[in-house]
Amino acid sequence: MSPNPHNILIVEDDQQVQILYQYILTPKYRLFHTATVVAAWEIIAIHTVDGVILDIGLVEEDGLQLVRQIRQEQKYAELPILAVTAHAFPADRQRALSAGCNAYLTKPFSQAQLTEIIEKLLKRETRNKHDRSDGK
Repeated sequence: MSPNPHNILIVEDDQQVQILYQYILTPKYRLFHTATVVAAWEIIAIHTVDGVILDIGLVEEDGLQLVRQIRQEQKYAELPILAVTAHAFPADRQRALSAGCNAYLTKPFSQAQLTEIIEKLLKRETRNKHDRSDGK
C-alpha cells in the first residue's frame, strides 16, 4: 500500500463481490465496506473518503438515494462516485449519472476496467482539491 493511500468506501451487499473488491483494491487503497445506505452515510460523516464504489441495486435499498444525499452536501460535491451494477440498460446508466454518479460500470467487470476508472476518478478529485487550494 502506498504511504498515503486513498480511502475508498464500498457500498455492496453481495459478500462475494465485496471479497472481489478487497482482492483487487486492498494493495493500493484503504477500504471501508458496508452493505447499507445508512451505514455508508455514517462512514462518510466520520471518515475522510476519497471515492465511493456503489452498487446501485442494493437488495433492500436504492443505492442512488445515497448519491442524492451526498450531492446535497456542498462539501461532498466533488466526491467521486462510481456506480457498479448488473443493470446494463442505457436507461439505468442515465439514471445513475443523473443522480450524480461520476462513472458507471456494469457487472461483470474486469480488474483492469475497475482500476482504470478508479484511477481516473481519483486523479480528477485530487486535481480539483489542488485547484481549490490555489484559489482557482
